[in-house]
Amino acid sequence: MNPNVIELSGLEPIQLDIFLSQGWFRMQQTIFTTSFLYFDDQVYDAIWLRVRLHDFVPDKKYKILSKNNGRFRTEIKSAVITPAHEALYDSYKKSISFEGASSLQSLLFGKSNFNVYDTQMINVYDGDMMIGNGCFDLGEKSAAGIYSIYNPAYKKFSLGKYMIYEKMQYCKRKNFTYFYPGYFVPGYPAFDYKLEIGKPAIEYFDPVQKKWYSFYEDSVPGYD
Repeated sequence: MNPNVIELSGLEPIQLDIFLSQGWFRMQQTIFTTSFLYFDDQVYDAIWLRVRLHDFVPDKKYKILSKNNGRFRTEIKSAVITPAHEALYDSYKKSISFEGASSLQSLLFGKSNFNVYDTQMINVYDGDMMIGNGCFDLGEKSAAGIYSIYNPAYKKFSLGKYMIYEKMQYCKRKNFTYFYPGYFVPGYPAFDYKLEIGKPAIEYFDPVQKKWYSFYEDSVPGYD
C-alpha cells in the first residue's frame, strides 16, 4: 500500500480537521498527501494552502464577482450527483487542457457506493439551467474545497472563482477556522488563481517543519 494514501471506512469531522492540518487531502474515498507532482514529464513542488477564515473579508474581487453573478441563482446543499451534474461536467471537461476524471461520480467516489465525507454542494443556475457546480467537505472547524466546474459558455463570469468564494463565505458563516483549497504548484501557473482568493489570509504548509506559515509574509520555497 502507498504510505501516502490511506483507505477510509469512516471519518469523524475532527479527524478530517487533523488530516487537513497535516497536509492531507481527499482523493475519492481515500485521503492522501504528496510534496511532488508530475506534469509534462517534469517534477514540480506541491504547496498545500489554507485560508484563515477569521481573517478573510470580502475583497474587491469578490464584490465584483458577486455583482456580476447576482443575476444567477446560487444554492448550497448536501451533495447528490444527478444527470444534470454529469452533463455539466462533460461539457466542462471538453474545455480544459488537462485530463480529468471520467465522471463526477468517479471523481468523488471512485468505485465506492458510500461517502465517508460530509460533502456539500454549490449549484449555480441561469433560470432552470445549471451553469456551475462545486463540492466541498466539512470537518468540525475546517473545510476542504474539492472541485468547481462551470459551463464553458459562461467563462467570462469567472464562476470557478465565484464558487470558491461562496464556499468560503458559507464556512465563515458557520464560524469555521480554516478553508483548504488544495495545492498550488510553483512554476505551473494553472493553479495560481488560488493565490488570489482569500488574500492576504492565505497560509502554506511546510512539510519539513510540519508548520503553516503566512504565504505573503514568509518565504515560500521555490516561489518568488
